Amino acid sequence: MSATVVVEPVEFPSSDGATAIHGCLWSRPPADGADAVSSKPRALIQIVHGMQEHIGRYDEFARFLVGQGFAVCAEDHVGHGKSAASPDDLGHMGPEAKEQLVEDVQTLRRIALDRVGRDVPYVVFGHSMGSFITRVFLARHGEGVRAAVICGTGNMPVAVSRLGNLAARAIARVKGQTYRSPLLESLVTGGFGRAIPDARTPLDWLSTDPAVVEAFRNDPLAGAPFSAGAYAALTDLTAETASLGSARRIPSDLPVLFIAGSEDPVGERGKAVRAAASLFERAGVKDVTCIIYDGMRHEILNEPGRQRVYADVVSWIEKRL
Repeated sequence: MSATVVVEPVEFPSSDGATAIHGCLWSRPPADGADAVSSKPRALIQIVHGMQEHIGRYDEFARFLVGQGFAVCAEDHVGHGKSAASPDDLGHMGPEAKEQLVEDVQTLRRIALDRVGRDVPYVVFGHSMGSFITRVFLARHGEGVRAAVICGTGNMPVAVSRLGNLAARAIARVKGQTYRSPLLESLVTGGFGRAIPDARTPLDWLSTDPAVVEAFRNDPLAGAPFSAGAYAALTDLTAETASLGSARRIPSDLPVLFIAGSEDPVGERGKAVRAAASLFERAGVKDVTCIIYDGMRHEILNEPGRQRVYADVVSWIEKRL
């Protein structure tokens, strides 16, 4: 029988001063007669979701983690999921949203630790765009983080990110920040679909499971095109994460696990993931692990073999608590 999981809403104002952020805390209810110490989770794991998606897509993983004795928290970023005020707001963030994305992660960290206990070990897990947010977060707020998992990341050269940022900001100035640019969409994500031979849909790069791809396509809170402003924010993130100077601000004793699929075009089939892990090592991070899962695409948490990924993540975290 699966463990009972309590899912509590978490709402707080974004650091952008305008957005109401929607989040959740997954936890196990206290056992009858249990004292406060025995009721505490083994760790709090914060999930930082990716581009054009939302935290509801991590419910299965969160429930698995709760079943292993952890508490889990996550929030829909600005312009994503239930944090978007209307369907028209999905996919839109301002050009300066990098700072807001990072600070909103830190705000939820504080709120969730207040609920589960300030002495509970804290672990952060970032996927895709969330991996870039997490990498900047670790450079800004890495003190006190017990461990970090970087999932489905990339390693775009700083110069390429800066060129993309200039293009996104130029389009935002001419067309407006909310403009959805087919050119930017094609340049940033269009190549991912083309990287999959005999693809059934342009989104087959997400997963080898057609049901996962169809669920994403039919999800009203997923897949909204990014605005020019959002692409400016995204390329700000990728530029900073590729910087050795930024990586050097990550605490050297913070353990980091990189995980990705061997067929993930975001990570250049493992090449860019290994480059990101190498960047951390060159920056002085002492405990860096990299696992590439054979045959898996971008969303390794949504692949048919995901239970192996789940187990590896838990095993790695347990050894560092």
